[in-house]
Amino acid sequence: MNDPQPFRTGTLVLVVGPSGAGKDSLIDYARQRLLDVPYVVFPRRTVTRSESDFEDNLTMSETEFDDAAAAGAFALSWEAHGLAYGIPKAIEADLAGGSSVVVNVSRMAIEPARAKYRPLRVVVVSARRDVLFERLNARGRESSEEIARRLDRADLVSVTGKDVTVIDNSGPIDVAGEAFVSLLQGCIRGRQER
Repeated sequence: MNDPQPFRTGTLVLVVGPSGAGKDSLIDYARQRLLDVPYVVFPRRTVTRSESDFEDNLTMSETEFDDAAAAGAFALSWEAHGLAYGIPKAIEADLAGGSSVVVNVSRMAIEPARAKYRPLRVVVVSARRDVLFERLNARGRESSEEIARRLDRADLVSVTGKDVTVIDNSGPIDVAGEAFVSLLQGCIRGRQER
């Protein structure tokens, strides 16, 4: 079996972190700030969950998702918390065209992405435990005990590597947002130097 050739022009930016850290809020902030900047793409991921006010995803049934995955519709896919997630295959054309592609993924998707795409950046969005608890509680999806267990599991996982940047999103969104925008602007400059 031949290994896929890694894409060498655009940067794949994986945004990871525990539930409630504000990954989607950070991505939305950057999307608005970089609206008129070429070469930054923010594709929507597909999830087998009904639509939510807290996430901007495309939704599919489990059967539709399985069929799409079997047809090669996803560049990356994974399962977490009883749901399936997928990043559209179309990102490969964006990367080949030199765009930085910003996606919200599970930590489980990092190693498969590292094996397949270069250059790659991992942005770990963090927040204090009390902030995470408050944000998850506001969603109303889980009991306090379930939230505490989720946060305990998140504490056990760390993401490391030379390609990792940690952004604390405990405070105002514009503080973490500007740090994220600066990182993405660096990816754009890096593209121009390649």
